[in-house]
Amino acid sequence: MDQPLPVPLTRRITGREWLAIDVVVAVLLLGSSVAAVATGHRGSDGSPGAGLDPLRYLAMGLACVPLPARRRRPWVVLACAVLGDAVLIGLGGRDPAHLAAGLAMYSAAAGAQARLPASAIGAAVSPLLLAAVVQGAGRTVQTLVFAPAVLVVGWLAGENTRARRSYAEGLAERAAEREREQARRAAADERARIARELHDVVAHTMSVVAVRSGVARAVMDSRPDEAAEALSIIETVSRRGLGELRRIVSVLRRADERGPAPPEDLAPAPGLRDLPSLVAEVGQAGVRVDLRVEGAERSLPPGQDLSAFRIAQEALTNVVRHAAPAAATLSVRYGLASVEIECVDDGGGRSRPPSSFDGGHGLPGMRERVALYGGDLSAGPWGAGFRVLARLPVTEETE
Repeated sequence: MDQPLPVPLTRRITGREWLAIDVVVAVLLLGSSVAAVATGHRGSDGSPGAGLDPLRYLAMGLACVPLPARRRRPWVVLACAVLGDAVLIGLGGRDPAHLAAGLAMYSAAAGAQARLPASAIGAAVSPLLLAAVVQGAGRTVQTLVFAPAVLVVGWLAGENTRARRSYAEGLAERAAEREREQARRAAADERARIARELHDVVAHTMSVVAVRSGVARAVMDSRPDEAAEALSIIETVSRRGLGELRRIVSVLRRADERGPAPPEDLAPAPGLRDLPSLVAEVGQAGVRVDLRVEGAERSLPPGQDLSAFRIAQEALTNVVRHAAPAAATLSVRYGLASVEIECVDDGGGRSRPPSSFDGGHGLPGMRERVALYGGDLSAGPWGAGFRVLARLPVTEETE
């Protein structure tokens, strides 16, 4: 598992504070180097004498003065520091100004997008080694070691900072990708849920409308009273279906607008308590339904209550679409930790084998609803008819 890194000190200091620190460091290095030259004695160890001190001061300034710009122009500052340091080494000095090259190398390595190539490090070290060889004094070996060591230490420190920054950015990117993936999955789940709701509402409503409109058309001339009753049923079912569609659309609008819902859109979602009215509607569509409730009837969690109702609705809608006129038995069984919904029809006016009813969205929608709560669903031919049996675990009870 990715472990977050503590926020480094370099991230807690502002840009102005860093600029002030770099100015102080540059002043200290330049001041101490100038003091070392001013109080030193040249010539006794083979180094050029005091006559070249102005050149030493210029080299110190070249190495130290650009330091405050090392975060914005690291390579320019590094070039100036290496050039100034090379001059100082060639003149036999080991002044504090040598540290400027190490700081500049640190900034170049830390600010790079990837590890610095060996050629870049060699290009920075070569002038210092050449200057040490040119010096030709007895301390050449010591200088040959000290000159590149400052740059190598600066490079190692900068590479460590760059690696830590890259790792932290990788952690942040992975965390952001996980959040995006969770958002995509949540959106996909929500789209699937809305699709199920729309399918259940529209399929049930349109099935009843189709059946009753066919009845009205068939008896319009011979039995106008029965045709009027069928049209009345169509009106009632259509209004109820439109009301549920408005509720679903209002949820979508609130998700986008983040505004309060109108009072008429806050009607409770349907549940098992609404099965009697559902059975009455299906009966008006030509399917006689015997509703049976077994066990201690109780309230279910809202999501499971809605899913149980939609499963029963879809099962009866399939009977209306494929078997009407027919008779069906709808059973609701309350257990200690689950509720079962079973719908069995007698085949009625079914015109094709029930095993062929697998091309729509009804059964997949029921399976998705059941799987959401860890339940199971079985659906298939049952004698001359069709049987749907769904079991939903009940994880908690609501009063």
